[in-house]
Amino acid sequence: MAHPWQFYAKISGACLLLGAGMEGFMIKTGFYDKVTEIEAERLEETREDREAFQKMLRAEIERQAKAKHVQIKLPKASS
Repeated sequence: MAHPWQFYAKISGACLLLGAGMEGFMIKTGFYDKVTEIEAERLEETREDREAFQKMLRAEIERQAKAKHVQIKLPKASS
């Protein structure tokens, strides 16, 4: 009977080769370039919504601080 570690070594090696093959295929077909492009488009489409939410959140934080007579120092708003 073979030692269990030999079995685990064979399985690990097979998984390593399979994973490396999949990564190679994705690089060769331009998968990562396409994903990066889609992510950049998605971020640009939601930029205005994110900026509006940040302004609303800043105003609410300042309102609550003023209501509680607390001074807070928020970082400058990014433009």
